[in-house]
Amino acid sequence: MLEKFFSRALPRLNKSPHFADLDAFSVFISKQEYSWLGCRRHILRLSRVLNAATMTPGGHISCEDLHSFFIGWPAKGHRGTERLFRDFLLEHGRLIINNVCDPRFKLKQQYINRLRELRGLAPATLTYINWSLADFLTKTLQSNETVADLNADKIECYFLQRRPQLARRTFHHIVGAVRNFLLYGYQCGTLLHELHHFELPRNFRFEQPPRALPFVQIEAMLESFDRSTEVGRRDYVMLHLLALYGLRPGEVSSLTKNSVNWQTKTLTIYQSKTQSTLQLPLSDGTLQILQNYIAMRRSSNYPQLFLRGQAPYTPLSAPLISMRFKIYARRTGLPIGNASAYALRHSFAMRLLAAGVGIETIGDLLGHRNSSSTSAYLRIQSDMLRDIALDVPGREIQR
Repeated sequence: MLEKFFSRALPRLNKSPHFADLDAFSVFISKQEYSWLGCRRHILRLSRVLNAATMTPGGHISCEDLHSFFIGWPAKGHRGTERLFRDFLLEHGRLIINNVCDPRFKLKQQYINRLRELRGLAPATLTYINWSLADFLTKTLQSNETVADLNADKIECYFLQRRPQLARRTFHHIVGAVRNFLLYGYQCGTLLHELHHFELPRNFRFEQPPRALPFVQIEAMLESFDRSTEVGRRDYVMLHLLALYGLRPGEVSSLTKNSVNWQTKTLTIYQSKTQSTLQLPLSDGTLQILQNYIAMRRSSNYPQLFLRGQAPYTPLSAPLISMRFKIYARRTGLPIGNASAYALRHSFAMRLLAAGVGIETIGDLLGHRNSSSTSAYLRIQSDMLRDIALDVPGREIQR
């Protein structure tokens, strides 16, 4: 594969003791659709680093030693090469990962594995629970302590500290995750006392329902896109689906070309949160937008509809899609710079409610299992209250 990128430098690379690694590395990055010049630069950087390092050709290496090889080289370019070579070693089973677990996180890992294997929770749910428990254990225990060192005072101090920092729903999610974890610790004998019974603080940072954006501002943001470029047209389609169909960023990232049925004019969405499939009808305008994007989209072996704008041309993740919304929201100068991508989902629910759509139907479109989840998205509007207000029986005022 090296002869594809080099001619005059090829004899020098052939003399390198790491020639086999360099050749296999060139195959690895070619599959990730890097440009010819990008592949050439990464191979040359890696050749210089390996020739100066003490790595055994074809051997195994730890993450720490690999990082030490790149220290001293210019950060620009070499950090990307280090990341690519680490992924290459990991794919070929030659990267030694330090699996020493922090003592305070040992029981947490067992608990997460139990939720994955026995309860079959969705990956997104497990990630959220893992983050909640890691935050709890990091702030309540020292690095050399274990879950057995927890007590009621530490738990109370943690929640008193986090109470003014979190929204109501986030706080309740963390409370539920911690309670279930402490119950598991008591049942398996790690905790000698029942610590999962504790009182909830009453005050929260945000008492109002989630924020919904006026549709006029959403339209203004969508009109600001430069759709003459592939990236601009890609971002326009993504945020169009978020705003006009109420999709989650994770649902947009999982869309493929086969998700669109051009004959029935429907979009098939896999909802990982509920592990279900939802079919939504598409308007003619949305179908035209999708056709325009696909016509400009670069060819790729990935089935996902939305790819990165530069190498490696891998599928976009949900956090990256949320980040793209943040970029455009701030770039437009509209008063929506502090909103998140989920505000588009909330706005979608509010528009349906204002149009007279029932909560059950809105919940079906949002992919909710029960109406209580839908109710959290709906902000009460003063105009709606005026429409449903009852007449108050009047009586003459005595003068």
